[in-house]
Amino acid sequence: MKRFLLIAGFLLSPLSLQAQYWNDYVLEKGFDSRDYFLRPHRVLSLNLKNIDPGLLGVLPDYLSEFSFQPATLSSLEGSRLYLDLKGSAEKPKAPKYRVYPLYYYDNSYFAPPYYARPAERKLEPLLSAIYLGDVAAKYLPGLKYALSYELIHHSGTFYEYVPYWYYGAYDAFGVRTDESSRFPEIEPNIKQDGLDEKTETAHMMEAYLSFKLTKFFSAGAKVSRTMTDISGDYVRFNDYSDDFNYSYQSRYLNEKDAGSTLRQNEFSAGALLTLSDTRQIGVFGGRISGHHDQTAGDRDSSFYSYGQETQSDYFSRSFYSHASASRWRHEGTTRFAGIHGELPSENNIAFRFRLEYQKSDIDLTNSGAVADTSYHRYRFRNYPDSLIYEPIYNSKFTDNRVGAGAENGTRKSGSAGLVIPMYKNSEATVAVHLEHDENKTLMYEDAQVYRASRQVNSTPWYPAETTIGIEDKTLRLDKRTQTTRLALPVAMTFGIGQSWSVHVAAIKQYLQLKSEETIDIWYRTDSTIVIRPDGSTSQNPPERVDRYRAVPVRRSEASLNFRAGVSFQPAKPVRIDVGLGASPTDLETWQFAVLFSI
Repeated sequence: MKRFLLIAGFLLSPLSLQAQYWNDYVLEKGFDSRDYFLRPHRVLSLNLKNIDPGLLGVLPDYLSEFSFQPATLSSLEGSRLYLDLKGSAEKPKAPKYRVYPLYYYDNSYFAPPYYARPAERKLEPLLSAIYLGDVAAKYLPGLKYALSYELIHHSGTFYEYVPYWYYGAYDAFGVRTDESSRFPEIEPNIKQDGLDEKTETAHMMEAYLSFKLTKFFSAGAKVSRTMTDISGDYVRFNDYSDDFNYSYQSRYLNEKDAGSTLRQNEFSAGALLTLSDTRQIGVFGGRISGHHDQTAGDRDSSFYSYGQETQSDYFSRSFYSHASASRWRHEGTTRFAGIHGELPSENNIAFRFRLEYQKSDIDLTNSGAVADTSYHRYRFRNYPDSLIYEPIYNSKFTDNRVGAGAENGTRKSGSAGLVIPMYKNSEATVAVHLEHDENKTLMYEDAQVYRASRQVNSTPWYPAETTIGIEDKTLRLDKRTQTTRLALPVAMTFGIGQSWSVHVAAIKQYLQLKSEETIDIWYRTDSTIVIRPDGSTSQNPPERVDRYRAVPVRRSEASLNFRAGVSFQPAKPVRIDVGLGASPTDLETWQFAVLFSI
């Protein structure tokens, strides 16, 4: 009885009787990007990455330097194998505040018992491996090659749940609160079933070749291939029917899937002029091309029924169906170039620097389709007049859109620092790293929207009528973001005896984010017609452009982090590295690496 008093209350509300489409969306904002797309791939050793990637080219580390300057490879002697077993595989990703399609109809009161929230993660490589050696040490001295590989892999849940509690007889997962110790061997009724998984795997492979042309000059080249595949499936079926105590049936099916492929190729080259052991200058540059394709879809359906159709007083039946499919493709290139060097100073102090400029141009395309249908039928007795009413209502909604646009970005970065020798096998590095990103996105999406609702029969609260709406519009997304990162690292290495080295560092970091977003909607057609038994009325407003300007984002944060590590060389061919990273409140990361000198 309480259920139907609640239902009757909904029916008596004029607002709830009318189907409402009350929120627009921009399809492009649903794209799930990867921060390494169209960015130079560089394998960083444990000791460098554990402090700050911005120290690349400043902190002395030959295992990382040839990742951006292949020419330095020719100065290394012998063959070496480096394995970095990452201890930290994932980090939470900052919220994207994505806007998804949102539709509301009066007969979708019986929402699925889950509110799905994306579980975003920024994945780090699980494994890094580098091998370098001579092509032919006897016949071609100075001709070196190297191979590197990094693996990213994660399997987890597609969604995190926020339970939407249904009626008290069931918990948030559709399980009865009463349990029985006697379990009969009879044919089961499937009450809940599903699937919830998401897998991401990335392979990053590189090959280097370097040759020392003269005593003072060397050159090198690098080719790189990155392949990423992402797949996810989410299925939930719940049956809350109770035909024994009540003539009540309630079933929900929710399905979501996502897929993504990323492919990119990189070619870069560099030249290095070495004037002395403490004086060198080098240049490097390259080009990256690739594409990132993504698909997503969801299907939701629900069925609700109470009572028997032959009953005289109370009967209810509802159907709801939703389906959508979306596709995105980002394709473009990045060109980059830089200069680096080392200059001597007094007291054997070395000044090292690296400057780099990157420019990206990406073409954006997308398409999406949404379809919603619903049917609602009630029979109930209205106590004030003791009459039985049986309103019937149905609706339909479709939204088809296709878009194209471009994204242009630049990244300017620079690092400089002093490498100060302290005593045997000990040194200190004081540096500054500044990085500034600017991105501009301009996207156009054409959308055709159709919506219809029909009240089949009249009631004292709402007349019989049919409403049809048509929209033909273009959305323009103009988004600009700026990100600035300033890092001030201080690192020290202390040699203890012949076999041990201790590394400590502190990094003060400042991060600033600025974002502005404007969405213009050009309505070429926005017509509505209402058909009633006594006639029809229509609305055909003229063309217009509605502008929605988001509140500009201005955020900044400062952090202080500490790093520590130990290197142990039990024998000349073997070195073991261990690194730890922590904030003032907790331990964040740990890493373990082994270097073999063959």
